[in-house]
Amino acid sequence: MKHRKAFIRILVCAALLAAPAYAHKAHEHGTAHMNLSVEGQEVEIDLEVPLADLTAFEHAPETDAEEKAVRDAAAILHDAGKLFIFPVEAACRPEKVSLESEVISIELLAAPGAHKDAAKHGAAEKKEVHGKHEKVVEEHADLDAEWTFICRNPEKLRHIEVGLFKYFPSLQEIEVQMVTPGKQGAAELTPQSAVLRW
Repeated sequence: MKHRKAFIRILVCAALLAAPAYAHKAHEHGTAHMNLSVEGQEVEIDLEVPLADLTAFEHAPETDAEEKAVRDAAAILHDAGKLFIFPVEAACRPEKVSLESEVISIELLAAPGAHKDAAKHGAAEKKEVHGKHEKVVEEHADLDAEWTFICRNPEKLRHIEVGLFKYFPSLQEIEVQMVTPGKQGAAELTPQSAVLRW
């Protein structure tokens, strides 16, 4: 996932040389950063969001209630079809969802029903995550999410409605960098203006 993100960021940065303010992301509660690329039939969206905007805390979960908050947030993020609404005529379907955070185990971020499959990895990773706990909290923890969609009619794709604000009300702004066949540039989404157009 990291290599793909790096590639997208290179493309986006090349497209945004005239707008260097978007080149460096600062951790700011209420603000997420999104990269979007459309290439052929594939749409890739990656999001970096403060963990506090998803769970109300920024550390490895320490109680059952905090673990539940992580699982609930992960379940919403895995439901890609509700978070990103495409034009019906573009015939887009979710292909892949990946979630990761330095302070959250793979087990807790797994899709609903996949927790048992991730359990053996989660136990080992939990030790590593808690070992990093102090350092990560000091630096403010984020969650990275990546969604891949396949669109049967990508030529019909001219906008996406972003539903993240509905499910995560503390999120107030998404700064977007995009590379699409019709547009290269930046945009800002808010709860009142949540449709990304190109």
